[in-house]
Amino acid sequence: MLCAPAVATDFIVNRGRPFIFSTAPSPLMAWLVRQAIEIVANEPERQARLHALVRHAAERLVPLGIPASGTQILPVIIGDNDRTMRIAGRLQDAGFDIRGIRPPTVAQGTARLRIAITLNVDEANIDDLADALAAAMAAA
Repeated sequence: MLCAPAVATDFIVNRGRPFIFSTAPSPLMAWLVRQAIEIVANEPERQARLHALVRHAAERLVPLGIPASGTQILPVIIGDNDRTMRIAGRLQDAGFDIRGIRPPTVAQGTARLRIAITLNVDEANIDDLADALAAAMAAA
């Protein structure tokens, strides 16, 4: 959306190529989606491996009071915005790309960490994360 005098918006719409073409998906994105679909269809071992990692994460995080989500996205609801960001900062300092999510993205009082399990990690990485998360939660 653009707020400006009509003459300016007309000029941008008619002459601003990046504005006009930035909303359409690129041919590269279409190719990547096609490749992803082929991988899912032809390499079921990847899904099995991801499911195994999700189960391992649940085994390590449930004892910390973090319920299993059953998916590769693990929300760790902290509640307090400041505490959430302190924990996220400690985890980032430890080398984990864990983000704090706060209102208005989530409901007030449900600030959380967002952990995403991918095939780029292994059980040892998940173990390290669980240990770092336990320490960060105790310290924050």
